Amino acid sequence: MNKPLLYRFVCVALGLGALLAASAVYHALLPPAIPEGVVEKLRVFSEHKDKFDTLFLGSSRFYYAVSPEIFDRTTSENGVPTRTFNFGVDGMNPPENFYVLEQILKTEPRKLKWVFLEVSDIDTKSQAHILGTQRLLYWHDWPRTALTLRKTLDPHGTAKWYKKLIRLWSARRSFILHLSLFEKQFTNVGRAADFLPPPANEPAPKSSFLLGPKGDGHRHAGAPMSPDRAKDFQRRLEQEIAAARPEFIDPYAEKAYRDCAARIRDLGATPIFVIPPGFYQAPTRFRESPPGPLLSFNDSRTYPQLYDTKVRVDDQHLSDEGSAEFTRLLALNLVDYTRRP
Repeated sequence: MNKPLLYRFVCVALGLGALLAASAVYHALLPPAIPEGVVEKLRVFSEHKDKFDTLFLGSSRFYYAVSPEIFDRTTSENGVPTRTFNFGVDGMNPPENFYVLEQILKTEPRKLKWVFLEVSDIDTKSQAHILGTQRLLYWHDWPRTALTLRKTLDPHGTAKWYKKLIRLWSARRSFILHLSLFEKQFTNVGRAADFLPPPANEPAPKSSFLLGPKGDGHRHAGAPMSPDRAKDFQRRLEQEIAAARPEFIDPYAEKAYRDCAARIRDLGATPIFVIPPGFYQAPTRFRESPPGPLLSFNDSRTYPQLYDTKVRVDDQHLSDEGSAEFTRLLALNLVDYTRRP
């Protein structure tokens, strides 16, 4: 290798090393760039962390469907008083929820007893409405990115190496997307904008709106579905029930949930896993014994009151009346669990 070429190589290597070193320092010094909708709840929980003993973490299926007020009233009436916070956020599916749980547990809440986690597979496909936003970027640290990449290459966790190579080509766009998001998150691309004042015409986020009318993280759901939509829902639900077969949660999500359960227990709390009353009726299972109590509400035969079209907004969400019943059932399950030997 001639000297000019060697000199260029050394310069590039030094530049790359300096970039990695600077990025590592920024990560050590700067707090996570957590976006609107999540940061408000994390702030409130952090400020009052030792007041809450029960936490619900999940997507909109928790956000609009779990009322801490009704939950605490029901548990108190049955001799197991609780103080609950709803950390549901629109579209917060795995692995984003694993990242958020880690931020919550870092606050080291001293009185936390119960953590309800919504169970779902890892989502490897970007959501169109958040693509290119901080919401999609912030959770792409290496542990969460690695989970996503592994799921992308081998959805069932059983593929041979050559099948992974074949899938790498067919899933190249998703693979490159998540890898590039990790690179941006690690190198702090765009972080300077976090320290600039918002534009004058940009309204400030309303924490009271995001946290709900009671300030406990729960927002009211919409009105029940129309008669036409109700007929279509009933028809499709009958077809779904007839075709439903037991399914395993994907292996990467299962491992992550087991890791979450261990961390929750390290704080002296108990993890409880919940499958909300969504449209899909396939019984979801862990491959081995669940890492905590598993409450499955996606069963219209066992819980017909949650699938009455008069208490549903759409396929995945309950109305206020349905949410109240769902919350009551969750509370009674907790009461029953505490009374078991």
